[in-house]
Amino acid sequence: MIISQIDSHLAELRPSEQRVARFVLGRPTVVVEMSIADLAERADVSEPTIMRFCKAIGCMGFMDFKLSLARDLERRTLSMSRQNPHVKGHSGLGQALFEQVTKTLGQKGTGLALDELETLLEICAGSGRIIVLHSGAETLFADTLVLALRGCGLEVCDQTTADISGRRDSILVIALKSSVRIPQVEQNLQDVCAQGGRVALIGHSGLPATLSLGQFDTGLSDYIAYAAVIEAIRLGIEARLSKSGHFSQADSEMLQSQRENAYADARRRDRQSAQKANSDDTTFYEDAR
Repeated sequence: MIISQIDSHLAELRPSEQRVARFVLGRPTVVVEMSIADLAERADVSEPTIMRFCKAIGCMGFMDFKLSLARDLERRTLSMSRQNPHVKGHSGLGQALFEQVTKTLGQKGTGLALDELETLLEICAGSGRIIVLHSGAETLFADTLVLALRGCGLEVCDQTTADISGRRDSILVIALKSSVRIPQVEQNLQDVCAQGGRVALIGHSGLPATLSLGQFDTGLSDYIAYAAVIEAIRLGIEARLSKSGHFSQADSEMLQSQRENAYADARRRDRQSAQKANSDDTTFYEDAR
């Protein structure tokens, strides 16, 4: 399937092609409706880069890529529909999907090391610096986590490389499940742990770490559980900071306002990016890199 193929070849792509791949992985249902000019504009690359990206993942061109992506998305929808035979047509599919996710979400929770969440909250609340490490394939989750942690007043860095420098004893690295594909990530995380830093894994348990919240797969309920864990982290850190006297209940309203402003800024930047015209300067700048 094309989405899995993009995910597995991400590290082999050129930097500009990786930007396209990350955008596609983060918004596949949006990309399938885009023109090549729209995608180039949103990913901040040139149209020739889009064509190179398509060929790098085994497609003949942009239209072939879009058809493959559409088939992939349809295949996933049909798979969920077969698991819910009572669904007739797309009108009832949404409700059936929601019911299935609700039913299995509790089961996912039993397989996670939620007892480790208490330790993670303590570490987050006391960390001088937090790095959210991911390969770029989980942009939506990474952005959500970064905004949530910053909304709590914490210093957070969003990073897609394993080059982690600075004071190790003040660093907490939260590695999302896709971080396993980052070159040299295992050695770098091992160095962080050895020098007094702390590493928390979300969704993956095969890397050096202080603690792990368990393993996530690629199913819909896994993604929902993933998002639920991130929201639990946000709520837990706010509660920890409030109890420790770092901020009062009155400050919670200010933090909520800060989060809303952060989301509004993100949406505004997204709109500005969407309105940005694709010019020859973009091609020149990209080729110069």
